[in-house]
Amino acid sequence: MTNSQATFYHQVDETEHGKMLKQVLTSRFHFSKKMMQRLKQNQLVTVNDQLRYFTERVQAGDQITIRMMREETPDYIEPQEVPFHIVYEDDDLVVVDKPAGIVVHPTRRHPDHTLANGLFYHWKQRGESHKMRPVTRLDKDTSGLLVVAKHAYAHGYFAKQMAKKRYHRTYLAVVHHPMADDDGTIDAPIYRLPDQGTRRQVNFELGERAITHYQVVRRWEKATLVKLRLETGKTHQIRVHLAWLGHPIIGDPLYGTGTDPHLLQRQALHATHLELFHPRTETWVSWESPLPSDIQGLLMSLSSES
Repeated sequence: MTNSQATFYHQVDETEHGKMLKQVLTSRFHFSKKMMQRLKQNQLVTVNDQLRYFTERVQAGDQITIRMMREETPDYIEPQEVPFHIVYEDDDLVVVDKPAGIVVHPTRRHPDHTLANGLFYHWKQRGESHKMRPVTRLDKDTSGLLVVAKHAYAHGYFAKQMAKKRYHRTYLAVVHHPMADDDGTIDAPIYRLPDQGTRRQVNFELGERAITHYQVVRRWEKATLVKLRLETGKTHQIRVHLAWLGHPIIGDPLYGTGTDPHLLQRQALHATHLELFHPRTETWVSWESPLPSDIQGLLMSLSSES
């Protein structure tokens, strides 16, 4: 692909015959008012390859073409080769399997060699240019799947889908101590502690609602492998909830006992499954990521000690 301008097509059907162009765009694509304004001002919508007023009527069989705006790579983020694996990519999104140790977006402490730098490098090699629009994020030392939207419409679409709970994320974590229950739900609000950086805690008076579902996969004498599904997406949600439950993630330096070179040098948390409703095909699509070698090594170590 050398054209980074994503394009959508729609053929007007009988139920839309005689409606204004803007009505068809709104009902079919659910464009926001801001997006509609951008499309109109930049002349990005044509009907039968001709520019039309948004108030003009369309007829059954008309071919509507919508082009997303071309976007330039931000100057302040340098394209850099960064090691990560792209699981899937199309005109609208890219699904990345992020290794532990890589920050998603530049920060003061991590100004370069982030996932954003790597994606801009990847797109540059393909002759593409996009802004960085993460739909979800992973902590620096959490590995696994995340999705990045390649244009504003896709990003807004995913945001609406997430609000409707039409976005499924599953994680695997190795926690301290054997968990008593085989499964359960943690419904505990999370609050960001003032003047403590990114640290959060469960606070039933000041926190925002957060829900995590869990299911035990395997127990050892001193640890548990647990599968987790997020119903909400608060920062550090899984890490905070498991610590509050009395089962901090092994290797978690912020909510657990810290890293242990004999066990793992980062938190044992991996985003293993991702399922979403695609903005173009409007069908469910999903991806899987196996546990990385360091967590697999931890599981082998726990098994040998049992």
